[in-house]
Amino acid sequence: MSHDMDYTSEAINKKKKELEDQARIEISMEKLKLAKEQRCILQSQAYIIQNMRKAMKEVHMDRGLLKEEKKKLEYLIADLLKARHCTKEKMEMIKAIVDE
Repeated sequence: MSHDMDYTSEAINKKKKELEDQARIEISMEKLKLAKEQRCILQSQAYIIQNMRKAMKEVHMDRGLLKEEKKKLEYLIADLLKARHCTKEKMEMIKAIVDE
């Protein structure tokens, strides 16, 4: 009976050691998986920051272009208004001549 208990005890200890080793391996694999995911997240974060900076530069450049376009339109409108006044004055002169 003692021999059977020793054998059973050894089998239990052996199985326990195998389970502990398996658990350690699984934990190590899980840590590696998490570390890989963390690297991917950090890399994605870096790409996002880089893309945001590029987008902000483009927006800044677009604002500058919009300001230039606005100035051009303002000058064009001013020129059109001047031309309109000249045309209006000429029309009034023609009307005055026709009315005489």
